[in-house]
Amino acid sequence: MLTVAAAQAAFQFRHHYVDTNLPGDSWGQTALADLDKDGRLDYITGQSRGQILWYRQVAAGQWQRLKLGDNSPSDVGAAVLDVDRDGWPDLVTGGAWYRNPGPPRSMPFERIVFDPELPGVHDVVVADLDRDGRLDVLTMADKNNLRWYRIAADPRQPWTRHDIGPAVHAGIGVGDLDGDGDLDVVRSNVWFENADGQGTRWVQHPNIPFGNPNKPFPLATHCQVLDLDRDGDNDLVMTENEIRGGRIGWLENSDGKGGAWRLHPLPHGDPVVRGAYHSLVVADFDHDGDPDIFSCEMEGIPGDRPPRWFIWENRDGKAGQFIEHVILDARLGGHLVVAGDVDGDGDLDLMGKLWRPRKDNANAGRNHVDLLENLLITKPIEIQIKPSPR
Repeated sequence: MLTVAAAQAAFQFRHHYVDTNLPGDSWGQTALADLDKDGRLDYITGQSRGQILWYRQVAAGQWQRLKLGDNSPSDVGAAVLDVDRDGWPDLVTGGAWYRNPGPPRSMPFERIVFDPELPGVHDVVVADLDRDGRLDVLTMADKNNLRWYRIAADPRQPWTRHDIGPAVHAGIGVGDLDGDGDLDVVRSNVWFENADGQGTRWVQHPNIPFGNPNKPFPLATHCQVLDLDRDGDNDLVMTENEIRGGRIGWLENSDGKGGAWRLHPLPHGDPVVRGAYHSLVVADFDHDGDPDIFSCEMEGIPGDRPPRWFIWENRDGKAGQFIEHVILDARLGGHLVVAGDVDGDGDLDLMGKLWRPRKDNANAGRNHVDLLENLLITKPIEIQIKPSPR
């Protein structure tokens, strides 16, 4: 008897409410991490310059809302990393980090300030810019500049700040754009070359053809850096994230050294003006070995119709053909959606919330936290084939 594998066809996601009454609005910060080390991912969201919550995944489909901290200096940005290297994941926001007491179910997170003059941050990204084997923290907002911090040996002490360049509202991406082996930094329509490989000298290259220059948030984007077309150099995937009708596409690194960029817009299945694309995840959602692109529409910056969630399938695996799939059309939007294997079945799920709700959403106009369960798009199906009698 022979066993072969057949693939399920289409993108399939199932929507679950995690919270149907998230209080207030201006919820910006998001992350997924196993904060209590129970083997299940937990969800974090923080209010602009307010409280931070975490949702403990008690069991499949069961969530407990807990407070992580107060007085976050971030508007939107947050990142999870083990700041003090004690084995427990911590949370970094604007100029403060929240120490995981380990375990966090019974003890509060401790708020520790690393830069008291860093308010209103939109982007927080972690990467090893100085190649010392330890993650550094990049931050940006239009209220300050684009900079990075080396975490102090004693992380309770102030962190060393290094300036990279001028800021816009949002748009940090990190990756090796010139092929010299160190990490460079993208900021919407500009990239900064890590000239000494240590993150202390930066050369500005204003040659990326992307970003809407109009107010109120000129050039605000999301950005991911990766080799999308598999030609050996890193490309960019970007959205215009603070305007209705913004673009989404990928930018080909034409010369392999960041000297020239070619924009490839992603296809739209209809001509309607869409709400702001304030989410971007580039990952393999269908288990075919190449990265796909996810975004969704905001409720707070709406388009011409109720918001939807999209995946653009990388059909040929080399970014030569993308197919748009609507994975949720239920009068529910999203903001800063993150991806991870939330249900532990081996594929990538999606979790998000709102910046602010629209009155006609499917949750009676209230704010909400959502899980889109990936229904094993290409999970192998066992087919038993009996050999023909001889």
